[in-house]
Amino acid sequence: MTAGTGRGVRRARRHLLVAGVVLAYLAAGGVVLALGDRVDLGGWLALHLVLLGAASNAIVVWSEYFAAALLHTTPAGERAALARTVALNAGIVAVLVGVPSGRSALAAGGAALAGVVVLVHGLALAGRVGRAQPGRLSGTVWFYVAAGAALLAGMGMGLWLAGGVAGSAEAYLALRLAHAHLNVLGWVGLAVIGTQFTLWPTVLRTRMVPGLERAVRWSLPPLAAGLAVAAFGLAARHQPTALAGLAGYAAGLGIALVPFVRTALGRPPRTAAAWMLGAGMAWLVVAVAGDLVALAGSPRVVELDGRVARLVPAVVAGFALQTLTGALSYLLPVVFGRGAWGNRRLTGILELAWRARVAAVNLGVLALVAAPGGAMATAGWWLTGLGLGSFVPLAVAALAVSTRLR
Repeated sequence: MTAGTGRGVRRARRHLLVAGVVLAYLAAGGVVLALGDRVDLGGWLALHLVLLGAASNAIVVWSEYFAAALLHTTPAGERAALARTVALNAGIVAVLVGVPSGRSALAAGGAALAGVVVLVHGLALAGRVGRAQPGRLSGTVWFYVAAGAALLAGMGMGLWLAGGVAGSAEAYLALRLAHAHLNVLGWVGLAVIGTQFTLWPTVLRTRMVPGLERAVRWSLPPLAAGLAVAAFGLAARHQPTALAGLAGYAAGLGIALVPFVRTALGRPPRTAAAWMLGAGMAWLVVAVAGDLVALAGSPRVVELDGRVARLVPAVVAGFALQTLTGALSYLLPVVFGRGAWGNRRLTGILELAWRARVAAVNLGVLALVAAPGGAMATAGWWLTGLGLGSFVPLAVAALAVSTRLR
């Protein structure tokens, strides 16, 4: 009993550390975005602070958490988990410093370190699936493995881009498109889709709908294969191949969303976490559909780079950031609440004015997608920034309360 209590305390401290790291990346991304042109490569840095920094930490930690629960296996030891967290963030920081400063060796070393962490993590998850008894939803763990493979491929292309060895301007744009698709639709997209199979009914406090297992089995092959084909077609500048791959990814997403929609129809969302997760998936659908239409209308692959610019707010703010915020709104009280009373108290903090915040985020993203420039775009950035940025101080306050609860 004493040993179990000690492990629980260490695990709680590590989760608190990771939550603080995620919030720090989010806050830093907001600051960089607010500074604008006063920061070298400010747009790139803000984007990677969110997707590489905050999202990667959340995916690595919570994918292990969900995998252990689904497979009924023991999580990694606390020392190994802490070492993994430190190594992952050391690599991420090296990339975030190395690319804007032009230090390609530092960026390459950081990407290699972060890549090794993700590779070891993915292999460990795959090994767990092989050793565990077949479970109802054990197949969702393969979504995390596929997401890790996409990140490794995306990192390789990112290093190629940072090293300036892409060749012509068209080759650079093509590689950048493949890099973005692997990281967003692969690393973040596959991890989120796999998590939603179990997290969505849990957040809605309802049972899993019949047919969920079939959706897990049938959706991953077109998602993973479609993404691989799309990335190859984009990098090779072959529009029909890229279009076929992206269509396959869209088909897999449609299969995965069938139980998602059925669950929501049976139990409509009523909480901040549920609305954010639901809106995040809706923006992912918008982004994939818009990407598919833009690629179909581009005679050359490189023309897609300019056509999908207005989809960036939908992907980053509408999908990635809103999904991360919604997941943390549910998971932080569960992990740090220490019982029903603490859970309700932390949830009350995180849900402060949540309707206004959710409305601001989604109206802001809608304005940015509809009008990339002008007064409407300025209003969209303010609405989105206030809606998402307000979560950081609320989460810090909730974590501060959780330390007193312990």
